[in-house]
Amino acid sequence: MLLSFRVANFRSINEMVELSMIPSDLKNPTNVIKTTNIQATKNKDYYALTSAAIYGPNASGKSNIIKALNEFVYFVIKSTDNKPNEAIDLYEPFRLDKECLQKPSFFSIDLLVENVLYTYSIEVFRKEVIRESLFFYPKGLKVKVFVRNGQEFIKGNGYEGIFENIKQRTTENQLFLSKAAIENVEIAKDVFQKFVSMIILTTDRLHSDRFNRMYSKIMFKNLDAWGEILKLSKSLIKKFDTQVVDFEEKEDIVKTFHLNDKNEKIEFDFEDESSGTQRVIAFIPFVLHVLFGGHILIVDEFERSLHPEIAQYILSLFNDPEVSKKGAQFIFATHDTTLLSPENNLRRDQINLVEKNSKGETELYTVSDIKGIREGNFEKWYIEGRLGAVPNIAKETFRHELIDYIKS
Repeated sequence: MLLSFRVANFRSINEMVELSMIPSDLKNPTNVIKTTNIQATKNKDYYALTSAAIYGPNASGKSNIIKALNEFVYFVIKSTDNKPNEAIDLYEPFRLDKECLQKPSFFSIDLLVENVLYTYSIEVFRKEVIRESLFFYPKGLKVKVFVRNGQEFIKGNGYEGIFENIKQRTTENQLFLSKAAIENVEIAKDVFQKFVSMIILTTDRLHSDRFNRMYSKIMFKNLDAWGEILKLSKSLIKKFDTQVVDFEEKEDIVKTFHLNDKNEKIEFDFEDESSGTQRVIAFIPFVLHVLFGGHILIVDEFERSLHPEIAQYILSLFNDPEVSKKGAQFIFATHDTTLLSPENNLRRDQINLVEKNSKGETELYTVSDIKGIREGNFEKWYIEGRLGAVPNIAKETFRHELIDYIKS
């Protein structure tokens, strides 16, 4: 379960922004997961939102927040592949302030692993990890696992066995957490696995032919894990009225089936389907996989190629306590204002708004941060501009410019 993610000095993000899944109003239990650390001295309770939306105009930095989390997760998983003196791809500083080019990028995450809170943070600069730390709260109290400053590693009490051998083999551009996890250190492996289990679908990944072709095949190649999910996916896709009654893999190619007037199955190539139908077929199994496993799903441009009714239905599954029983979470960036309509029952703290300030820096806030805003018709208020984070289009100025050009 994700509680919060923080990032600074990455692409359009200069000062730290925080994407928080911690509810601001605990009196309202709607769309909230509650878990208890039974190992804690006084049974520490944790609360998290089941879903969160990110809204904002084009080029505001919505995608950069998701990209930051995606690149952070990827670096945790793959940092041990870095060769000595190799550049760290994760380092993409804010370029509109020259001072930022000489500063590290910062990433930090709060995760629940087996109902215990872990906080993992890193700072990276060009070819080196400047700082890295892992803390956890096994009894509700903060305990240091390790703190790293450059190539100096400070171990927490009780974790002597982790360090001596592994730190000698951790290069400047590799993460100690990743190295320890690969070498089967239990506490590092548990946190590492939480990163691995996250499904993050950036725009270039989700909205591509490769996603449609390759990700669908992955499911058919591993029917032990995906078999039941595929069955349920087919059932749901039928109910979406796509006219697709079945889909399967034949010789590494996904085929779809429609019924003719004699009720016979007719085979089609996957590419023959509309982009919306392709997206549904490839995406729905991931939704169900996350729901059943209690995982985290993060999607950019969620509504693209999806009918609003389908997008709303997918969101409702994560906010339904009878369906999402294992604490699954859904975070998505979107322009689809229908998801803000009252029937979708989103809380104020589930609606994140992103915009750029006068310095070109991405800023993030929630509707619950806005004074005077209570529960209501967020869709109407957002469209009217009451919540901010909408494009400021100089319509009339350009209209006159266009008319002058046409006259000339």
